[in-house]
Amino acid sequence: MITKVQKLKQITILMAFIAVIIISISPVMADSPDALAESQYPKAMNDNQNTGQSQYVGPQNNSTKWNYTTGDNNSQINLAPSIGPDGTIYLPTRFNNGTNYLANLYALNPDGTKKWNYTILDGILNENCYNEFVGSPAITADGTIYITGEFHDNTRTYGMVYAFNPDGTVKWKYILNEGYAVYMRGSPAVGTDGTIYFSSSYYQEGWNAKLNALTPEGTKKWEYAVSEGQYGNNVPSPTIAPDGTIYFVYHYSSFSGSTVNLCALDQNGNIKWIYQFNGSIGSHPAVASDGTIYLADYNGKLYAIKPDGTLKWQYTAQKGDYTGFRTAPSVSKEGTIYIGGYFKENDGYPGILYAFNPDGTLKWSFTTVREVGINSVIGADGTIYFGTGGAPNTFYALNPDGTMKWSLAVDPSSSAALSSDGTLYFGVNIDGIDYLYAIQGPESNPGNDTNTTSVNATTINSYDTVGMQNTGIPLTGVILAILMIVSGFIGFHKKE
Repeated sequence: MITKVQKLKQITILMAFIAVIIISISPVMADSPDALAESQYPKAMNDNQNTGQSQYVGPQNNSTKWNYTTGDNNSQINLAPSIGPDGTIYLPTRFNNGTNYLANLYALNPDGTKKWNYTILDGILNENCYNEFVGSPAITADGTIYITGEFHDNTRTYGMVYAFNPDGTVKWKYILNEGYAVYMRGSPAVGTDGTIYFSSSYYQEGWNAKLNALTPEGTKKWEYAVSEGQYGNNVPSPTIAPDGTIYFVYHYSSFSGSTVNLCALDQNGNIKWIYQFNGSIGSHPAVASDGTIYLADYNGKLYAIKPDGTLKWQYTAQKGDYTGFRTAPSVSKEGTIYIGGYFKENDGYPGILYAFNPDGTLKWSFTTVREVGINSVIGADGTIYFGTGGAPNTFYALNPDGTMKWSLAVDPSSSAALSSDGTLYFGVNIDGIDYLYAIQGPESNPGNDTNTTSVNATTINSYDTVGMQNTGIPLTGVILAILMIVSGFIGFHKKE
């Protein structure tokens, strides 16, 4: 017969076993750089598919929460901020120290105060030398920040990839020095195994385009390189499909014209297929949940490519005398594709945002005074956030049916990022000074606060807190509950 003590031991072992399983599967305690952070807004366009779709509802009006300026000389905010798992906002900037342009990465608390900043000072700094970031940061679940850039040391241009710890210290850096000059474009993507993918081009007996793959430790894993261009290669950010396929785009120009190549590679760098068309492109592809790849060229053509590399459909925009696209495609969770640009009408160049159905038919279009050049970000409720360039300047929020929700008369300088409380962050330029704007989210304050006071850039709140993913099972409560259950059994048996 099993005694009460034996039963108690069995129950205790069972409870401990359950606790171990929960700890092992919960992402909250995952101490691994093996995946892009699943919470907040971990990279430009939010995900590796570059959809721009957020899981959070954004601002319902244009109430300003705060704005921040770095105080650096001629500081520029041209790249979208990213948001870490703990809510830290990572802001890449460029500034002039009086002699050179340098790169600065800022980490801001959600209240708009500075946590830390790191200035890139690679190469020999003298006249005509510079450091700059070329893409927004990508942040993994353990808080590691990856960012790409370039530096010039008066002899040649190098590419660089930095990995930062959440406290602002450098984890490692990787330098590219092929040929006579290396040029980087776009943000990195991070695979589920922690591999960091980024695009580059370099000149060596002609232009070469390359997709690079690094291990989480910062060592070279593999590369896919092509050499076909005579006048330079444009290599936007890579995109990773849900099945792990990496999409790499490059285009080259020659006497015969420009050709765009969409390459599909497996996770070992082997080519799966290439789709080629005549045109010119400057933006990354976006991948919908069904695997369809969307790619737009400057001449107003939107391509939908099937996962097997064949054409699904093509749409040529025709408004006014001429129509051109200037943003990358964004894709909502319902499958609507948004893309911005401009059209020529008489002597003017108004802007336009297009919304397409997944079958390639036009859903609606929204006309603006100036060119739509800021990529669209989509809230969980379907609100589309985007901006225009050139005076008069405006940042817009549209309802899913294309009607106006709200607008803000500012000159946006970057696309936006959306936090878990619905706060929207994006760069703006006011009278020649760049700011990071925070627009009030519905969870942070449902009121109509219109505070526009700049946060003092010299206010420093430095912390060594490592960002933890804030999704998953609340382990502390679960473990306490288990201990309470076990304690209850112990107390019950004592009373007997």
